Amino acid sequence: MRSVELFSTYVAWLAREVPDAYANLAPGATDADLEVVEARIGRGLPAEVSEVLRIHNGQRTTMTTLDQTYAMPCLPTLSFLSTWHIVALWEEWEDLRRSREQEGDLAALQEIGSVFSAAEGVVRPLYTSPGWIPLWSDPVRADYVGLDFDPAERGTQGQIINFGRDEEKHFLCADSFTGLLEILLDEVTHVRAWRSSMIRTQTGPRPWFGDPDEHFFNALYARFSRSRN
Repeated sequence: MRSVELFSTYVAWLAREVPDAYANLAPGATDADLEVVEARIGRGLPAEVSEVLRIHNGQRTTMTTLDQTYAMPCLPTLSFLSTWHIVALWEEWEDLRRSREQEGDLAALQEIGSVFSAAEGVVRPLYTSPGWIPLWSDPVRADYVGLDFDPAERGTQGQIINFGRDEEKHFLCADSFTGLLEILLDEVTHVRAWRSSMIRTQTGPRPWFGDPDEHFFNALYARFSRSRN
């Protein structure tokens, strides 16, 4: 499978170039791990996603809004989510949608969402959707790169988009998860910023992956913007 080949190549690069991040990769997911995700989100994961998770089920330690304890990201400036984190973060947003619906202001919440003009008709202009499944996460913000199972009329099931608290304006990151891995591998092998660095924390400087003043969301948007011009 192409996704397995790409991810394995990325992991080999990580072992050479950012060993602290490589050391934080978790063992692979089990069938039971993947079944829990699919049961909770109510749909099957694409094989390209589940096969990558079978290689490494996210990180051993992970920084997200669920836990702000320092952890080395295994992706450039992003946390690689495990099956447990995928479910936990999806459930946080499901709880938000449910509470807003009960309060009668879900529609007002959804109006916060929008799309860049080049993504109109591809990504739905919503703030949140149960069909958006987080795969990669900002370590300190509730912002994600993930699967879109709720595309607009010209979109495709399983496309990759940005979404979250501060990523309320959406764009198409990749046509598929395999396409996202192709971008990841191209970025780390051709863009110098995605290397080992340091970040300031309350306990002093700690190892980091990528330039702390840059963000992988920006790299994805730049590619999207160029592809639409």
